Amino acid sequence: MKKIKFYIFLTLFSGLSVKSFAVTDVGFSGELDVAFTYKQLPTRDQGVTAFTIPRLNLDIEAPLRDNNEIFIQLETSEYRDSTSKRFDTQLKEGYLSLTSILPPRSELRYGLIPDFYIELQREQWDYDFWGVTSQVPMIKYKYAAWSDLGAMYQSELPDDLGQWALSFTNGEGYQSDETGQRKQAQLLFGFTKAAPFYAMLAYTYGAYDDYDSSFNKKTRLAVNLSYEFTAGLLALEYYATQDPADAMTAGHMAAGVDVSALHATVVDGEGASLFGRWDMTEKADLFVRLDYLTPVKPEKNKNLKSVSGGVSYDSSEDIRWALAYEYTDYSEDFSPSIRDESQLVLATRVSF
Repeated sequence: MKKIKFYIFLTLFSGLSVKSFAVTDVGFSGELDVAFTYKQLPTRDQGVTAFTIPRLNLDIEAPLRDNNEIFIQLETSEYRDSTSKRFDTQLKEGYLSLTSILPPRSELRYGLIPDFYIELQREQWDYDFWGVTSQVPMIKYKYAAWSDLGAMYQSELPDDLGQWALSFTNGEGYQSDETGQRKQAQLLFGFTKAAPFYAMLAYTYGAYDDYDSSFNKKTRLAVNLSYEFTAGLLALEYYATQDPADAMTAGHMAAGVDVSALHATVVDGEGASLFGRWDMTEKADLFVRLDYLTPVKPEKNKNLKSVSGGVSYDSSEDIRWALAYEYTDYSEDFSPSIRDESQLVLATRVSF
């Protein structure tokens, strides 16, 4: 994103003496997403059209002395959840990035930090600007939150293998309050030495505060394999999950799958996604994505299959258009209140 630079001179006055405190080059950048959708399924919504603003982000980077930095991201969206007001603005990220006292190519983040696995995956896939259905799988199906309060340390692996990161967070996500003593940890490895082949592995372990310790486990195992070639990208993700059935219902996880019959038990789930992008010209791309989710592994009739694809065009360096079609098929026993869905989307992303 292009940045508009503001040079702010801060002066600290103490008695009659004047002392230069800092010269700060604050960078502002952001993203505006606008989408037009045309519903085809379910039948009751057939023909419904709508303009929406899925996201409006403002990023603020405030450098400190010795190459440290404060990063802040504010997000406005039409509706974040059922309780938020229209176009409410919320702090999505806000943390200190500390590097001055650490080894080279290392960083400590402290505050409201992004999920590092999700952050890296979103940067690579880069097609999530028309709402929830376009977001990376773990966010789309509510198995992860974009950010959380906590700390993360990242550094490089030996022999230029790549990088690793360890985070420790509340586990509630940025849209929920911390309500108990249990926390969440994530260990990530990213392997880049075999470029243009890349691999990323993340394991997350935590526990829910609202349920008995016999069924409050929360785990995530995510693997992302990708190949970046001159004309595009091919990426495959696999993830395995464990959650209490009651937490899945309360959090509307896995597209609202019905797990009411599994009350007071831990549910194992898994999913896979394939994403591909082909650069037809310098400005035009074709993209396709396939999702397969089995949120309750032993039950074969509780799964969904989703396909989306389309074409994008960069009308300028900072404006991207996308025309996409999405279709989701739910198995017979997925949920009594859910039907197959499809829609046509025209979306615009403006980076500034």
